[in-house]
Amino acid sequence: MLAFALAFTCASARAQQSDDWIPRNMDAVGQHASFRTDFTFDRSMLALANNFIEDEDTRRVVAKLNGISVHCYKFSMPGLYDPGSLEAVRQQYRDRGWKHLVTSVSNHDPSNLGRTDVWIRFEHANVEGAVVMLASPTNINLIAINGTVSPLDLLHLRGHFGIPRFQGGQLQQTP
Repeated sequence: MLAFALAFTCASARAQQSDDWIPRNMDAVGQHASFRTDFTFDRSMLALANNFIEDEDTRRVVAKLNGISVHCYKFSMPGLYDPGSLEAVRQQYRDRGWKHLVTSVSNHDPSNLGRTDVWIRFEHANVEGAVVMLASPTNINLIAINGTVSPLDLLHLRGHFGIPRFQGGQLQQTP
């Protein structure tokens, strides 16, 4: 009985932890967006989608993933989203123990809303997840990836599953 209880506790703790990569309360961030896209692919959806990808390197990367969650919002003018609700999403990753690697702030944005953040989650020595958030005064893109990934893997995923293409290996908004 003790072994069963211990196994159940470990399994339920792992199940609760398994969705810590999906951002919460993105509805609050995008409530005034003129265009929005929100979706999450689980492992089985990714396996099905992988059948339609022609590039072998990208297929290899997708096969290692457990899920992708993409949230893209476009606003008709600056000031239509609450920076506090976006900061609450950032705080979720800090609270969940994700390692914040990058904050890049745009010097050309007088509103100081142009910002790129990257978080990763380690499990032992492996990178088991990555989150990239690109924010500008009129656009927000958040891509959360669950699975064993490397920075090179992220480059192979650009342009697929709603992940924006970015030029020259730099994480930035594209027009």
